[in-house]
Amino acid sequence: MKLKNYLPMLGLGLAALTMYSCDNDDDNINVPSELNNALSERYPNAQRIEWETERNYYVADFWDGYERSAWFTVGGEWQMTETDLPYRDFPQAVKTAFESSNYANWRMDDTDQLERKDLEVVYIIEVEQNQQEADLYYTADGILIREWNNNGGNNGSGDNSGGYQPLQMPAETQAFIESKYPGARIVELDMALVNMQAGYEVDIVHDQRSKDLLFDQEWTWVETSWEIWPNELPQAVTGAVSAQYPNTRIDDADYVETPDNTFYRLELEPGEFHIQVMPDGTIL
Repeated sequence: MKLKNYLPMLGLGLAALTMYSCDNDDDNINVPSELNNALSERYPNAQRIEWETERNYYVADFWDGYERSAWFTVGGEWQMTETDLPYRDFPQAVKTAFESSNYANWRMDDTDQLERKDLEVVYIIEVEQNQQEADLYYTADGILIREWNNNGGNNGSGDNSGGYQPLQMPAETQAFIESKYPGARIVELDMALVNMQAGYEVDIVHDQRSKDLLFDQEWTWVETSWEIWPNELPQAVTGAVSAQYPNTRIDDADYVETPDNTFYRLELEPGEFHIQVMPDGTIL
């Protein structure tokens, strides 16, 4: 199992894992009865159980028809489970989305299910082709929420280099999200660089789209963005781009909302440069 590869993505209980100096890799250690009871309650059919510690958490590796790793606090509170889940057992919506993606012909290296406290279940497909590798993260209904490649790139706007520090979303922030994006499902909570300052990124699924919300260090909303297809752009936008930047094409497009206005963030080729365009075609 490759749990360590997902550490920047965990967001345990609306918090990322804590980075501690101690990192004990002891196998099959003795644990308090509370932990065995918590494991048995959640996974009554667990067999071949081995306990270890990882970043101040207790991790149970076991088999109950699938190979799993379940993370608990010292007090026995469940935080996360990673399951080696065969692709055949993935939700059909995930398989349909993957098989219609640009990665459908890549070789599938590993598939996992990631369950975390208070967050959406995520399905991960690791693929490779020649010297390229990619990790694709899907919700159960087939929405691609993250795309990581072997060059460290991703389609999110956050900076996941902030470490595994405890994070807790304020109730006011959650209420803001629920009010502005009714029915939104919270998928991830990460530290991020926001206007070159420390801040937060909250990834949600809303209206069948993956959307990224950025907040500053005081949890003040800065912007929301989500990817759109170039053919979804208004004619005023595409016309302005063609007039101002002839002999280019729009490679990527994001719709951006801020407290003050809305605009489109576009990547043009050749040259791979970015511009911002208002819905009426005004280039910022």
